Amino acid sequence: MRKVDASADSPALVQVLFSVQCDGEPVTDITAADISLAEGGSEVAGTESVWAVEPHSAALETYTLLLIDVSASILEGDTLETAQDVAAEFAGALLQDNQHVAVGIFDGDAEIRTLVDFTQDLDALTTAIDEISSDDQLDSSTNLNGAVHQGLELLDDRVTPDVEGQLMSVGSLVLFTDGVDRANRQSSSSARSAVSSSDHSVFVVGLVGEEAIDDLEALGRDGFFQAEQPEDLMEAFDDLKASLLDEVNKYYRLSYCSPLRRPRTTLKIEVSYEDKKDVIRHSYRTNDFGPNCSLPTP
Repeated sequence: MRKVDASADSPALVQVLFSVQCDGEPVTDITAADISLAEGGSEVAGTESVWAVEPHSAALETYTLLLIDVSASILEGDTLETAQDVAAEFAGALLQDNQHVAVGIFDGDAEIRTLVDFTQDLDALTTAIDEISSDDQLDSSTNLNGAVHQGLELLDDRVTPDVEGQLMSVGSLVLFTDGVDRANRQSSSSARSAVSSSDHSVFVVGLVGEEAIDDLEALGRDGFFQAEQPEDLMEAFDDLKASLLDEVNKYYRLSYCSPLRRPRTTLKIEVSYEDKKDVIRHSYRTNDFGPNCSLPTP
């Protein structure tokens, strides 16, 4: 359970945007019956205040950045051609779900290269993917850790979670690679730290053997999908697509009209799912709180 954004505004409306996962998997069916609230250490009583929780997927604008490894091993044999076919189909499937998709490449160079910025133009995406070739390679090594850092920064520039707005945006980073970082421009620990502290979902599709799984799973916090051979890539990307769609549906907005009129307090939100519980908190000032609070229209 993670707090994404929160606000507290007069007359007395508190809103918290949060996501729910269980054992690393998105939870998409939370209702008010699964939630209990406490404000200032006391359980919220329905007789003095009103609150509601709603899925926030209908108000999401979703951005997915696909970064494709073009290091030497990818360009050899039929791997690139197979990856291009699968990536183009994957991008088309995301557009059908009304997502915005961008495509970039990375190798051993210090910088990733964006081939097409976030768009819903399928022709632009498929053309960019189809035109990837050996001419795009600047360094035969693999700067995977650097790609993680820069991909998340690109999403930071585009994605803005906003609990008060009618439309909020969320981002996902998808990395396709056939190995671990070899360039050593960024450390593995710094890349993992960037992933763990990011608000964006991070997925890795690895055309790798068993020896690389642990490293790539550590980067793919929200999902790692292994393909042992190029012909396995379609299944891996299909599994990824299903996970991405679930990611969109793990967000909820809780709206609460507070009866408190004191300088500052904290709202505790506890979610129970199956046999597990988790808690998030939001602290806020209540100096300007007063009557006539109403919940926003779902």
